[in-house]
Amino acid sequence: MEQKAWNAKRVGMVLLALVMAASALLFATGCSSQSNQKESSDPITMVWLPDNSSADLTQSREAIGDVIKEATGRDVELMTTTDYNVAIEAISSGSAQMALLGAEGYVQANSKNDAVQAAFTNSDENGTLDGACYYSRICVPVDQADNYKDGDGYSLDSLKGKKFSFVSATSTSGFKVPSSAIMKKCGVESSDDLLQDGAFFGKVMFGDSHQGSAVNLLSGQSDAAAFDDVDVDMYLDLVSGTANTPGAVYKVKDDAAAPFDSVCGKEFTIIGITPVLNAPFCYNTDKLSDDEQKKITEAFCSEETASNKEIFADPDDENAKAIFEKDSDKTCFVACDDAWYNPIRELGA
Repeated sequence: MEQKAWNAKRVGMVLLALVMAASALLFATGCSSQSNQKESSDPITMVWLPDNSSADLTQSREAIGDVIKEATGRDVELMTTTDYNVAIEAISSGSAQMALLGAEGYVQANSKNDAVQAAFTNSDENGTLDGACYYSRICVPVDQADNYKDGDGYSLDSLKGKKFSFVSATSTSGFKVPSSAIMKKCGVESSDDLLQDGAFFGKVMFGDSHQGSAVNLLSGQSDAAAFDDVDVDMYLDLVSGTANTPGAVYKVKDDAAAPFDSVCGKEFTIIGITPVLNAPFCYNTDKLSDDEQKKITEAFCSEETASNKEIFADPDDENAKAIFEKDSDKTCFVACDDAWYNPIRELGA
């Protein structure tokens, strides 16, 4: 009887020891996993499109990098590019963990890797997503604008046979949106026809940035061009008409920085314009933890970031240079998600 009691006691002690050992192992593994995540010394790479890679935006990019570093405690590398495809590939492959992409670029990156997810974007003047958009323009030299007149407005039909400059085949406002408008209004069946010399346009070229496409127009290399407002208006003055409406005339400032320094004083007229969803900051969610994503989003959507003049420039200050403009006291970053960009997907459906 004593032997049986002793055996039962031994079994109980062995089972207790095994349970304690297993618990210790699980605890150690959990601590190790958490520790490795927190103690990662790898920098976060943030990749930029060519439009936001210019030298005059260096301080603004660095200010954005500082917000990421403060939120995560990790160093940040800022990867500038001269090619849209390089930026898209960097975020989709995971060589970059964050990116600021145009809506079409984001949709393409997400289609390559659904781990790429939109996180936040700049708001409208009321601090919401409701009117969070910018504008895609189709423009011609001011002295040629009458050739495109059609009653009280302008016709895109007259673009047929002209030399035309897009930004990039992966640009939202520099290709996807204007090409959709031209296809709809001019009866073009495929956007591929807009990329080939002689199909619809006499010649097709690319500026590789919105600034570059505008310079193609103003330097006379193209007869017409597509580019947005947010990447070029800092170099321009509105000289007649209402901003971002057909017929508005813009002039390059006399002291404009490169690449507009070669076309100072040149003017263009808007003949077509379409609103576009604001560009998302996005994460490769396979490369950033949920906690890091949450901290970064919260940091950018804070009042402190909204008040940072190196991120949101005062539009009344001609010397201010930043990637975003403080259109009102309520302008800020707001959270968004993948579904918000479905209208851009539908353009290619």
